[in-house]
Amino acid sequence: MRSASGRERPIGSPGFGAGAGSAGRRPVVRVVKGVGLAFSAVLALLAVDGLTGTVYRTGTAATVHVTASRAGAARQAVVVFPGYIMSGAQLSRAFAPFLGPGDAMVVADYAERAVDVDGLYRQVMAALEVIRPGNVRVYGASMGGLCARQFLDRYAEDGSPYGQAVLVLDTAPDSAARVKRPDWVFGLASWYRGGPLTSLGWALLNQFGDQPDPEPGADPRIVKAGRRHSTWVGMPALTSQAEFIASSPALRDGELTGRAARVVYLQAREPADDPLVLVADSVDQWRRAFPGLVEVTIDGRAGVWHIPLIERPQETLRAILAA
Repeated sequence: MRSASGRERPIGSPGFGAGAGSAGRRPVVRVVKGVGLAFSAVLALLAVDGLTGTVYRTGTAATVHVTASRAGAARQAVVVFPGYIMSGAQLSRAFAPFLGPGDAMVVADYAERAVDVDGLYRQVMAALEVIRPGNVRVYGASMGGLCARQFLDRYAEDGSPYGQAVLVLDTAPDSAARVKRPDWVFGLASWYRGGPLTSLGWALLNQFGDQPDPEPGADPRIVKAGRRHSTWVGMPALTSQAEFIASSPALRDGELTGRAARVVYLQAREPADDPLVLVADSVDQWRRAFPGLVEVTIDGRAGVWHIPLIERPQETLRAILAA
């Protein structure tokens, strides 16, 4: 090929086609720079989120909600431990109309961050001292089953003052090993609490996905308030409750024998469809702790609905009280 000066330049010589090669590399360089900038921006946002998270939703005090017996003296008290990031206040409102006349109820409400079983135990027992029930029924839904287990540990150590409790588990994993989430999620939750930015991201993501069908008679205002709570609960609650699940020790053989009068495990039809818990494997582990465990299927509950308690309170409470 002849140059402007008239000299031949071989096609393969340096400089030939340099403009085309540079032009070809530019899009790649721009993509790499764009990815780098995006990654740096994400890290910066996480840093800001983590720093602001130190002063965001820092409350560690749990509360309980008490419903007195309509008949005066309480035949029994139902102690309720809600599921992961579920509102105890709204669950209490949803369950209350369907209690029997001689039933009282104490519902735990988890803190903004951390699951303080010791604090909850003290508050529940203080409420029971006022109620003075004839017997106690302890209900734990999903993560609440792990709380119920620890509650029974303390209750037995205190001599089971209202008699051995009936333990009702509902789609409860025995540990993080039976939760359908990768291990790294629990590892991340053990050191990163999150803040307002990740909380906003969770709220936006939580707008998608199917919701359980409310049963006839469910109060739509309570259903709406319960869903709002789960949407805007905040990342510190999500991560600290995930850490609680991850830190729960494995069940021991016969652990609940002598601590519970009986143990019943509630589950949906098609329990294998549950989106969060390996139900059959969890039942096997709970049965190791209490060989006489009885499984009960809630026929009206679809397997893809993970503990729709606020949406379907009468159905759920009927199963609890019949257990």
